[in-house]
Amino acid sequence: MVSAAGPAVRLHDLTLTYRRHPAVHHLSGRFAPGSLTALVGPNGAGKSTLLKAIMGAMRPHAGRLELDGIDRQDIAYLPQLAELDRSFPINVLDLVALGAWRRVGMFGRLAGSHVEQAREAIAAVGLAGFERRVIGTLSGGQLQ
Repeated sequence: MVSAAGPAVRLHDLTLTYRRHPAVHHLSGRFAPGSLTALVGPNGAGKSTLLKAIMGAMRPHAGRLELDGIDRQDIAYLPQLAELDRSFPINVLDLVALGAWRRVGMFGRLAGSHVEQAREAIAAVGLAGFERRVIGTLSGGQLQ
């Protein structure tokens, strides 16, 4: 159902490509503000590609993608496990705290409130007590 404000994301005959090979073909649709949407399909169907386009990491080859009232900087994206280097020596708390980077800046310091928000996010997904564990020790589901 579309709110009175209209759809937050609109896709108009969208085609996304990698090296001119289509990954998403002529997709049209819309996502209403506040809606919960599941992207379902087999491996290679273009689910992650569509998300990358929505967040601005890739440009459409054809068609249009419109964001109504959404700033791309406010979109969060958790890449697939294959895109994360699990051998990188970072713990769970530090990884989650990277979410504050946009507010802190490249050379800024995390405030206590940022660390507390990261702890709350970790607790919200059932991983309280895992803050100091290195990400390489987590299961695939825990990392996601």
